[in-house]
Amino acid sequence: MKKLLGLIVIIIILGGVIFTFSSYLVATNKAGYYQIKQAAVTGKISIHDKPGMYGKLFGTITTYQISDMNYFSKSDLEGGSGEAADTIQVRFNDGGTADISGSIKFRLSLKEENQLLLHEDFKSYDKIQSDLIRQVITESLMQTATLMKAEESYSTRRSEFTAFAEEQIRRGIFETVAEERIYTNLEGKEFIERSVKVKYDDAGNAVIRKVSPFVRYDIEILQFVIKDIDFDATIDSLIAKKKEAEQQKIVAQANAERAKQDAITAEEQGKAQIAVARAAEEVIKIKAVTQAEKEFAVSKLNRQKAEEDAAANLIKREAEAQGAALLVKAGLAPLDKAEIERETAIGVAAEIAKIKLPEVMIFGSGEGSPTNPFDAIGLEAFMNISEKISASKDQ
Repeated sequence: MKKLLGLIVIIIILGGVIFTFSSYLVATNKAGYYQIKQAAVTGKISIHDKPGMYGKLFGTITTYQISDMNYFSKSDLEGGSGEAADTIQVRFNDGGTADISGSIKFRLSLKEENQLLLHEDFKSYDKIQSDLIRQVITESLMQTATLMKAEESYSTRRSEFTAFAEEQIRRGIFETVAEERIYTNLEGKEFIERSVKVKYDDAGNAVIRKVSPFVRYDIEILQFVIKDIDFDATIDSLIAKKKEAEQQKIVAQANAERAKQDAITAEEQGKAQIAVARAAEEVIKIKAVTQAEKEFAVSKLNRQKAEEDAAANLIKREAEAQGAALLVKAGLAPLDKAEIERETAIGVAAEIAKIKLPEVMIFGSGEGSPTNPFDAIGLEAFMNISEKISASKDQ
């Protein structure tokens, strides 16, 4: 029993020793990381980039995260060290300053030579974040700020600012050239405007003055974001004034455009009214012309009718004259003769009616006494005279 108890005690002690020194004996690498081991005795360096457990044997292990974020922001403290969470202050070529917030997502190289080089130069992952990633971003943003004015980075060249900064992080710092331009303001005063521009080679690529450490260590940029550019109070005031001026300009342009449209509308309405008035006048004119043409046509027809009637009447009269001449030459026509006889008979009857006849007539039988009563009163002689008169009219 004493031997058994002694064996148990020894096993417990060994177990405790093993548990206590297990972290010095073995190491575990997680997915998404790689570890560099330096042997305890020989000092030999080895890299373990596969997930799993391996022998440490009191060696030194340094762990690196393959892909990570680096924040330079007031509020984004989720990744990197505390130093890497601060904003980056830059100064533009017009003297304005700003605190820039943003983030970068990067990936370390998977090549052993680059991993060893990083380890030799920075010794730890925290140093890579603060002394490599952070410093490269800072230098690139500061150099980019010298290429433009503060107001330009806010408005017209905001995307260009981000593109320039990212390219300088990836490739290196640009070679620049300074330019001067003399211009005259509205008051006639001359000013010198100095600017810094990127120098390009014949192929149109920016000339690199200083190669980026990202190239040396084969670090890949997965994402680069500038979240905010917080300008100083002076620049904010200038931007606010410019914004107000731009808004007033937009309002003025809108008012001018509305006035222009109103003028066009009024002009078109006036044209429409004139067109309506002209159309109405044209209608009146057309009606008047139509009426005049109608009256002219009627007058013409009446004139033609009158001319035709006059011609017909003339022809009739000429015919009557010719007929009368023929009648005169040939003697009275039967109708004329009958008319004359009728008028003569009417006249004779009227004269006879005037004669006073005796109420009693006595005829004798002796010689020399009238036997015809008409002879007694002279009527027969009267009628003979009438016939002669008619005969003389016929002639």
